[in-house]
Amino acid sequence: MEKWQENRNYRRIKDQNGNIVANIITVDGMDVPVTEEVYAAYAKMDRRERYLSEDVPAGRLLSLEQMAEDGVQPDYVGAETVPSAEDHLLARESGREWKELSGLLPAALISLEDRDRQLITALFFDHISTRECARRMGVTQRAVIKRRDRILRDMKKYFVKFSA
Repeated sequence: MEKWQENRNYRRIKDQNGNIVANIITVDGMDVPVTEEVYAAYAKMDRRERYLSEDVPAGRLLSLEQMAEDGVQPDYVGAETVPSAEDHLLARESGREWKELSGLLPAALISLEDRDRQLITALFFDHISTRECARRMGVTQRAVIKRRDRILRDMKKYFVKFSA
């Protein structure tokens, strides 16, 4: 029996033929029979914990030389960290700007002519393609695209004017 096996609190009980009879996990001194799935998950977690504790001894310092010898790229060290404070603030600020601009959308739509508002509503709210809009209006798809682009430029000017 290896040293790590002496300290673990889970085991399998087998019969004379080597068939598994029970999976046992010891909790607070009591043996608890568990299913194969629970036993496998518990054993996997224990192996992972042992791997991590053996892989990085306590108090060991990271060095670029050792990382180069081990083939670890310095770019990956700490890559799983949370976003920086700057990224967090930028995300919050852009969310705030989005809320302000989205509040202007109804007014921007009302400021459009009826036919332009109907086109924007069909394209962006009803999710109708430019080809289908062109067919319904009896014009070319290119004409619908040009008109859409002009309306969006006008709406952008509206947002710039009233968001400042």
